[in-house]
Parts: sequence; C-alpha cells; structure tokens
Amino acid sequence: MPALKSSRTGSVLAALGLAALLLLPAAPAAAHDELVSSDPADEAVLGETPEQITLTFSNTPLTEPGSTEIAVFDQDCVSIAEGDPVVDGVQVTQAITGPVEGAVYVAWRVVSSDGHPISDELEFSVGDAGAQAAAEDCAEGTIQEAEGSTEGFNGTPYAVGAGVLFLGVGIVIAIAISRGRRGATKD
Repeated sequence: MPALKSSRTGSVLAALGLAALLLLPAAPAAAHDELVSSDPADEAVLGETPEQITLTFSNTPLTEPGSTEIAVFDQDCVSIAEGDPVVDGVQVTQAITGPVEGAVYVAWRVVSSDGHPISDELEFSVGDAGAQAAAEDCAEGTIQEAEGSTEGFNGTPYAVGAGVLFLGVGIVIAIAISRGRRGATKD
C-alpha cells in the first residue's frame, strides 16, 4: 500500500503544480507603439508653413479605413488639413494648406500594430509663437473624440478567458487522474 499512497500523492502534486503554473502571471506584454518623432517637432517655431506634417512611429500603424486620423488647426480654429493622412511604413503624413501665420495645433490618433489606439497632440508656430492657446481650444473636441474611440482590438478579455479555461481543464484532469488511480486499485 505505500506505493499506492506515493502514486496518489505524486498525482496530486502534479495536478497542483500544473494549477500553479496556470496561475503564474504571464510575461508582460510588449509596450504599445509610440510616436518616435515629428516634423515639424513639437513646439517648433518655423519661418514658413510646411507642406505637410510627418509623424514617425516605432512600428507601422494599421492602415484600415478610419484607423488613422490627423486634425490640424490654425490659430483661428480653421482646419488646415488637406485630404486624408497617408501611411507609408512607420511614417504618417498629412498635407496642410498654407500659408499659415501663428500657431498650428495637431491632434493625431492611429491604431498601433498591436490593435490599440494611441493618440496625442503637438503644436508648432509659423512666425510668431504667441498664439498657441487659441489653436489648442479649438482642437480640444477632436482630441476627446480620438481618445474616446473604441476602435482597435483588445485581447485582454480573451486572454483572461483562456487562462480560466486552462485552469478549469487542468483541475478536471487532475481530479480524473486521482479518481482513475483510486478506482483501478479496488480490483
């Protein structure tokens, strides 16, 4: 009978070990993509209006319709974005109309390569640098819309569900192994 207890104890220990492995936290996910640089740079003061704004990201953003948005306003709260933004690899460009004098406010939102929306803002000036606050006020609604968007894939509920499912299966297997060995020894 000592061998039977040892076998049963081993099965229970194996089941507990499996359950412990399933409960251990997973390795942290890689960080979301991020803005690496912009041209013009945030808070730059330029001598003349650029033809476009270029945002460079750490990875290629998604290119599905609606996944990339860039709003550009001058200090009079007039949109100066021309056409749709263009994604070319890790760079996103937005043509702007010109010439512009004063503050320019840029609010952007992209869906990163991992499916999560990211957004931010930047501002620069052409000529005098003193009117940035007015451009910020008129773009505030655009930022709120971009940050409130639910587009993009969020895999967290699926990962939690899979973890619970694997834990349940592990427990059922452990119970079945434990009962199967007990039943086989009754003969």
